[in-house]
Order: sequence, then structure tokens, then C-alpha cells
Amino acid sequence: MKTKNTLVKFMFLIGLMIFAGCEDDDAAVPITEEVTTLEIIQDSPNHTILEQLLEDTGLSQTLNQGAYTIFAPTDEAFGNISTSGLTTDQLRNILLNHVLEGAAQSENLSTSYVTTLATEQLSGNENQLSLYVNVGNQITLNGISTVTGPNNLATNGVVHVVDEVITIPNVTTFATADSTFEVLVQALTRDDQPDFVGTLSSFDTPAPFTVFAPTNDAFTALLNELELGSLADISGEVLTSTLNTHVIANANITSSNLPSGTVETLGASFELNGTTITDQNNRTIEIVVTDVQAGNGVVHVVNTVILPDLGTEPAPNIVQMTVDNDGAQAYFVSSITGNETPTSLNTNNSAWTLNVGTRYELTVVNAGAHPFQIRNASDERLLSQNSTGTFESDPDVNFVDNGQQFYFTLTADLAAEISTYYCGIHTNSMNGSISVN
Repeated sequence: MKTKNTLVKFMFLIGLMIFAGCEDDDAAVPITEEVTTLEIIQDSPNHTILEQLLEDTGLSQTLNQGAYTIFAPTDEAFGNISTSGLTTDQLRNILLNHVLEGAAQSENLSTSYVTTLATEQLSGNENQLSLYVNVGNQITLNGISTVTGPNNLATNGVVHVVDEVITIPNVTTFATADSTFEVLVQALTRDDQPDFVGTLSSFDTPAPFTVFAPTNDAFTALLNELELGSLADISGEVLTSTLNTHVIANANITSSNLPSGTVETLGASFELNGTTITDQNNRTIEIVVTDVQAGNGVVHVVNTVILPDLGTEPAPNIVQMTVDNDGAQAYFVSSITGNETPTSLNTNNSAWTLNVGTRYELTVVNAGAHPFQIRNASDERLLSQNSTGTFESDPDVNFVDNGQQFYFTLTADLAAEISTYYCGIHTNSMNGSISVN
């Protein structure tokens, strides 16, 4: 029994000695290795081509200074493109298209457009190129390259390994990469359309291009506006003219240089004031994102499709009003819906101010007892619920009297005569003035 206890104590003592020795070794050889972004690439067996190209283009030392995010294509990725016909400057620009200023780890990236150190070479201004980052299950870049090895941290930034070379984008690159423009791509590639993709992907004349790109929501709103079921319902001729109206040729116009006044496009002209476009149908379009820069032009995102002159009158502005009554004492307006405020609410016999071109849809409460009328300064009836008015047959006025409904469009001719509103029965107490803007 004593021999057994002695053996246990001996084995325990040996264990303590081994443990103490391990602690001493760790303390003597701390792991404190620090590397730069360039050294990460140099140390990688899968980035020999990138390493050599950085050296050949003079970027090796440049990228060792400052803080950068580098998307590093593998040797296999470079095997998918040919660089033999590129000049040193062109090759250098492609490599810079993989570099962002600042250190952005994968968790700091979001679906958005960022700016690389590469520049466009057609305008003479060398605007920095955009890069579309799409963060989903994987991180993709311009829709062609995927991050396969994220977050290789360096003392001066971070390196993300990617599986394809991110070549210089053209304006169609962003349309195909960004799902915001799926319907636009469908329109550009429809069978009955010219080769829009071939033209807009070219770096030759008439490049560079300035493109105003409508979103999917913009196309949905257009179909509703035109009362069409799908993109296929737009005729080929109209679609071609419409798409051309979104492109300015031979110009890379960034937001700081947007012109004021008439702008000539490959299709119809439009008016531009700041970031507001007015097309030939007097429709208002807003530029909501600016300066998505490609190598052969710049893209500005618009929230409405710009139309050429379709030869149709724009839909009238509609204002809905509820005309209530204070017994036989007065009319008052209890609600207004629309983008105008013709009068104050809940004010007896308030004065109204109307606009030419607007269609007013009045709901007259208890119209049987208080029929609504509009008269001129000579007290002649122009529109009336209980008798005949002189403008009731005018098709442009489009008068509707159906129970409580009293609808009319204020034309210039009607506006020239309109003066007051009345109750057709209680004319002395229920009336008010109408003026016109």
C-alpha cells in the first residue's frame, strides 16, 4: 500500500514539472507576428500572379502605405482573363479597381455602391470608379466576383480573397449586377429592341454615356399610369424612343456638372433643373442617386420613367372635397384630399381658391335639401344640381351630377366666369366666393 502511494505522488510531481515547463515556453516565445496587406499577398501560394502584377505596375510599395481594403484575385481568377494586350496603365487601373481606401472587414460591408481607386479614362477628368457590393449569403462585387476568403487582417488594412478579376465596369455592368434594375434590363434586351447592351457596353464613340436609370418601381408606376398589364404591352417603337430618352451620348456628366435647361438625349429632349427632370408630357422625375461611375460613363438613378411626347394629355390633378352644411345656414368643407388646399376646413361659407386644370370631385352632403350650384358674377348658373348650367355640356369640363356627386374640371373658359357657389334653395344664406389661380 505504501509503494502505491509513493508512485502516485511521483507521477503527480512529474506532471507539475511538465506543466511548468509548458508555461515557461509560452512566455518565452509570444506569437506577435504582424504583416502588411502586401505581405499577405506575397506569402500566399495562390496569389503569385497578383504579386507579380503589383510589382510590374509599381503598386507594391504604394499599397504598403496608408490603409486599404484589397480584393485579391487568385491565380485561377487571372487565368479567366487575358492581360497580354493591356498597357501598364490599363493593367494598373484594373488592379486599382480592387482597392478601397480604409480597412473594411466583411461585417462592415453592406449592399451599396463604393468607390475604388481606379478611374474612368474617357472624359479627361479621371472620375473614380464605383463598385457594387452585394451582401447576401456571400459577398459579390459588380455581379462577377465573389469573396471566398474574407478578413485577412493586416497592419495597414484587410485583404479579401476573390474568385474573379473585377474588370473595368461599363454602364450595363451595374444594371445587370443590381437587382434594382431588373425591369430595365428586360426592356433593354427585349427581342424587338436594338442592341442597347452592345452600344452601352462599348468604350468607343459615342461613349462616354450619361444614363438616367429607372428603378423597378419606376417601371411599375409607368405601367399603372398607362393602364398596361406588363412591359410587353408597350409597343416596340415607343419602348425604343423611351429608352433612348434616358441616354446622353458623348458626355460623362457628373452631379456637380448637371446642366440647367433643355437636355438633348438619344431620344427626346427634356428639361433639367437641379435634380428635377420635366419630360415632354410635363411629368416630373427626380434623380434619387447620382454618380454611379463606370469606365465608359456615369449612371444617375431616377424614380420615374422619362417619356418622349406620347401625344396624350397628362391625367388631370384631382382634388376631392366633402361639402357639408350647417343646416340651412351655411356650407362648409369638412375634408380635402389631394395636393391642393382650396379652402379652410369647417369654416362656414369659406372662400375657395381653385386652379385651372384641376378636376374637383365634390361630395355634397344632403344634396337633395341643399343642391350645389356654381355661378358667375352676373348670378348666372354655370353648373347646378337642381337646374341647368351653361357649362354642363362642355366635354372638357366633364360635369358629373349623380346624387351627392358634383364633379368638374376647371377649364380656362370656366375659370374666366366662375365667381361664387350657392345652395340652389337657400341662396341668401348658403353661398361663398370662388377665386382662381
